[in-house]
Order: sequence, then structure tokens, then C-alpha cells
Amino acid sequence: MSYLSDCGFFTYTCNAQGIAALLPEVRAAFSLAAQAYFCATAQRPRVNSAWRSLRHCAELMAGFSQEQLEAMYCRNGYPDYIRSIVEARQKNGGKLETEQVYKILQQRQEGYISWHLLGAAIDLAKEGLQKPELLRKILEQHNFSVFDEEDLGIACLHAAYKGLKAQILRK
Repeated sequence: MSYLSDCGFFTYTCNAQGIAALLPEVRAAFSLAAQAYFCATAQRPRVNSAWRSLRHCAELMAGFSQEQLEAMYCRNGYPDYIRSIVEARQKNGGKLETEQVYKILQQRQEGYISWHLLGAAIDLAKEGLQKPELLRKILEQHNFSVFDEEDLGIACLHAAYKGLKAQILRK
């Protein structure tokens, strides 16, 4: 179920726990960026996703096409967990359930999967966003790298906080 909540200079449709579980430095930097964007546009950016559990990542990944998986998770090489998902899909006629993907992610040998797992990434809705390029610029000024996922069929800006050490989380 999706709902809209107000959090000062931004709104969110994700679970409030996802906002609360952001790393303190990420939450602080994003709050400043959201405030700067609001002051420039009088619009509050909308957070679609923040911290995620490994199970939630598995649920999303189970629904992605191979092209989406490779575009999102293979920017710095081809991790073993993507190879395992692709192979398992081929054996299962092209589809995997969340639980099957979750087990693959738990058993992976490499790859951090997503900064969302660490509480270091935020997905912002592009739908209705007045000035996406301005928001991107402001986020970059506040130590975020920004990736536009619209080409992948997901209308959002993925903002990941820079300078943190990637970790393999299995839960």
C-alpha cells in the first residue's frame, strides 16, 4: 500500500521505516538538498524508496527483466549473483519467485547489491517533478551520485551517498 507522508521539505510514499533507517549523514545531507530544492522551486521532492531489506531487494529484482538487472547491477562488472539469477531463470522458464532470488542473494560471493541496503540511497519520483536537472545538481552538491533510471523503465532518480564503504549484507 502506498501513502503520501510529509517530512518537512520532502514527501515520501515508502514505508516510514525506510526513511528512519537511512544513515544519519545521508538523512542530513538529503534533508539539506530537499530544502534547497524546495526553496528554489516551492516543490517537495517525493521519496519512493530509501532503506530496503535484502528481501525487498529480492522482490524487486524478481520482477526486473534481464536487461534491467544488468543495467542496474552490472555497471562495475558482472557479479556472481546476477549470473546466478540469469541462469536460474533460464532453468525455470524465465521467471523466479522472490524467495528464489532471496536465496541467491544470501549465498552470493561478491557484490554489495544496493546502497539501499546500507541506508545510503534514495529513489526520488520523477513524475510531476518540475525541475529534475536542478534536483540532480543539488543532490550532487550534497555528496550524492545520481543515476536516472527512466531509461530502465523506472521513473526515478536514484541518489546514492558517496564515500561509504560497500558491504555484503545477507539479511
